[in-house]
Amino acid sequence: MKITTKKGDKGATRLCGGRQVSKCDPRIITQGSLDELVSFLGLAKIKASDAAIKAKIGLIQKDLMKISGSISAGSRCKSPVITENDIRMLEQFGDEIEKKSGTPSGFVIPGENESSALLHVSRAIARRAECATVGLSGKTKISPCMLAYLNRLSDLLFIFALYEAKI
Repeated sequence: MKITTKKGDKGATRLCGGRQVSKCDPRIITQGSLDELVSFLGLAKIKASDAAIKAKIGLIQKDLMKISGSISAGSRCKSPVITENDIRMLEQFGDEIEKKSGTPSGFVIPGENESSALLHVSRAIARRAECATVGLSGKTKISPCMLAYLNRLSDLLFIFALYEAKI
């Protein structure tokens, strides 16, 4: 398969299934935010000092790729890619790490260390990806579990950043 096809030179691309859309279509914008998040999480994973956080970030990256694929597939995606169990997993891991990191007493300024700062950047991107997905949900059906997952994810990344800042 050739990566450079030149088919997008006029500002259009194809969704899963072959439907052609503008490169500024809300689905493509949302997928771009998710892709950016997956990429930054890769960098955060490399820099994280805790093996459990590294493993959890890897699982999150896979979940985000499933969400992006589901957005591309649209109504052709019949089975849920994110479930209540996935959301509970984020919540449980967040609770576990929060016990170790504690709750901040005021505003948190990112930059304690590189690992924490990368997780804060990832958190900010997660919020933008969530916003794009919510916007898209006004135009096409988006699973409530995907929306809840993205909401919980920014909380979890904040908890991860607090934990990494203390190490």
